[in-house]
Amino acid sequence: MIREMNRGVMAALAVLMALPLGACSDDGVGTSVVPNVEAIVFVSRAFERADGSHNVMSGNMQTIDYLRYEPGGGLMVLSPPTPDGTLTDLTAEAGYEGVDINGIDLSFDATQVVFSMRHGSDNRYHVYVANIDGSGIRQLTFGDYHDVKPIFLPGERIAFVTNQPYTAMGTRADEYNHSRVVTQIATIDINAGDASRHLCSQNLSHTATPTLLSDGRIGYSRWEHLGPVNDVKFFAMNPDCSDMVAVAGQFNKGFNSVVQAHEVEPGVYLSIATSRRGTIQAGAVMRIDARSETSTDPRLYVDVQQARFTNLTPDVPTGEESPASGVGRYRNPMPLRSVTGDDNLILVSWADGDVNERNELADTAPNFGIYLLNAENGTRTLVYDNPNMWDVYAIPVAPRDEPPVISATISDPDPNAPAIIGSVDVTATSLRENVSGAQFDGMPLGEALGQATQMRIIEGFSSEIGAVGQFGLTMHEGAAILGETPIQADGSWRAAVPGYLPYHLQPIDQYGLAIRNQLLWIQAMPGETRNCGGCHESRSSTVQPRMGATTLAQQLGPDMSTFRTIPDRIELPWYGAASRENIQDVLDRNCVSCHDGGAMDPYAGRFYTVEVTTMEGEMLTYDIPYLDLSDRPLEVYYENEVVNYPASYVSLLYVSAMMGDSVATGDVPPEWIVPGAARRSRFIEVMNMIGADDSHAWADRPLHPEDQGVTVSREDRLQLIRTADLGGQYYTRWNVEGGTDFSTVPSYPAP
Repeated sequence: MIREMNRGVMAALAVLMALPLGACSDDGVGTSVVPNVEAIVFVSRAFERADGSHNVMSGNMQTIDYLRYEPGGGLMVLSPPTPDGTLTDLTAEAGYEGVDINGIDLSFDATQVVFSMRHGSDNRYHVYVANIDGSGIRQLTFGDYHDVKPIFLPGERIAFVTNQPYTAMGTRADEYNHSRVVTQIATIDINAGDASRHLCSQNLSHTATPTLLSDGRIGYSRWEHLGPVNDVKFFAMNPDCSDMVAVAGQFNKGFNSVVQAHEVEPGVYLSIATSRRGTIQAGAVMRIDARSETSTDPRLYVDVQQARFTNLTPDVPTGEESPASGVGRYRNPMPLRSVTGDDNLILVSWADGDVNERNELADTAPNFGIYLLNAENGTRTLVYDNPNMWDVYAIPVAPRDEPPVISATISDPDPNAPAIIGSVDVTATSLRENVSGAQFDGMPLGEALGQATQMRIIEGFSSEIGAVGQFGLTMHEGAAILGETPIQADGSWRAAVPGYLPYHLQPIDQYGLAIRNQLLWIQAMPGETRNCGGCHESRSSTVQPRMGATTLAQQLGPDMSTFRTIPDRIELPWYGAASRENIQDVLDRNCVSCHDGGAMDPYAGRFYTVEVTTMEGEMLTYDIPYLDLSDRPLEVYYENEVVNYPASYVSLLYVSAMMGDSVATGDVPPEWIVPGAARRSRFIEVMNMIGADDSHAWADRPLHPEDQGVTVSREDRLQLIRTADLGGQYYTRWNVEGGTDFSTVPSYPAP
């Protein structure tokens, strides 16, 4: 069968050789640089503008390849793969002008190529398919959005990345800098095209660079921003978008981001490891081995907690620093084991010298060419390089095995059906963490989770709520509590939630304090059931119910009270929401009479000084009250801009929120509120909390301000605990100036 496919490829290449050349390095044709490979398909991307300047930025300083349109590129076939091989521009032969290609893949029999193209007659990237000889080009996707990075799937389907929005509130932007429309994966049938379009769950940030795994699943990189977490991890899911799981990058990595991964063998991948910014989607070639070292069960073959990383190009730095002079970076590593039989041979793109912000300052783009990398000895052999273009995304024209088709988890799902999420036993954990604060004093996590009484389910949202640059003095994104569902006596829980949305979880104790803040978004499709073992349980073993064949939560059925529409979700605006109670209202009711900076305030006159150096080099100085819980406006500097918030918000959050450009001196208070951690927040400790058994969370402290003769309700205390645990946001859906009236929105509509 393979011999027959090779004859087909050779026939296609014979046609290619007869076509007029789009470009050619010289008249001679040498032998292939890549063993056993007679041709490669790759992308030539322009970086020089019409005026001669270089398009360096356009999203390219970042880790993920955003939309970067510079006309003048094309889809290329090089035969044989050698600097003097015959080069054919398939898109030029088809008559397209002003072309830029953003992602390609080769069919299993190596006779077709799928690619994302934007051209002079279209202002969007769309997915196309063509024969490898350039004939039969056909557009598969349409619409007023961008579709990039396509790959072939088993069963005549294609997966790709799209920024098609579908939230009820409008287009979602990246929650960190709110400057780019976020992306998620979609799939189509090759024959039906857009008529069969199927969208996956949408994250708060970008999903990128899908790759096909040998078991038929889709691997992909996902930008993960959740509070202090800001990196790119490697995930996998079924082609119907179900069972999204982390594969590598959550543990053990000594760098920030995993991008452009390709599978070498099950559980082993080649990827690019890079810092969070300034690398033009380039970095070191990293081998990831995520195979379990302890399990022989094929269902538990990959363990994100045991993933191991080996830098195959150790001269390339992976930290935040710029590389030393003469040290370049790699892109798009393609393992060649299946065609060469050699684990060490990798097809890569490489640019020498600077590949970082200095390119932007010098207005000189790096030069990416295609090379054969021998990881054993670190040598690079030039395959092809046009110094006036970026040569990237190279794939050997060779057949490969087609993985099995994974049947859909849910046939013909109802888009309005709830997803079910839950755990078998929350105390099951392999994390070696200790919990401190309130009743815990360095208690091991598994033991502390034994005191969890409820699971707090938190929906994340972003700047689709309106024109906000940040959600306040916090790195945390928008948050809404769908519910705090009971954890049963055997540690199990199950809850119904709307599909498609990102959630994170907090097991909470009888005081309403989060025992642990899960800093990883989880998602589920409508009608899907996602049941994990525990709280980051070992992926190399199966968690069994404590009390019989099924859990108590399974026997009771899912908590349906958590399947809430937007108006019914719990949000905690700090100030200015007319249709919801504000956190400032809670403070006015209970605290401001003593903490308003006036004569009765024990902290009146106390302040600390913050000096800030702006991006422009200007020095700003602010005097911040030690503890003023009133709503009088205060001006401060945060995330490169001057902002105004109530004194209460600045007093409670600014110590925790100050960035590296800020220096605090003088009477600096404790971290009154630690975003995402009420248990470590001094303000919550001072107020204290009563549990269901009438005990105090901090047993050696009285309730405050009850010790001063003022009574605070449990619900008010719980609201303050929640606002700390959720991240200390100022903005919600309900207090964004000029935002939509979400009271009329029933729920997120289905794609």
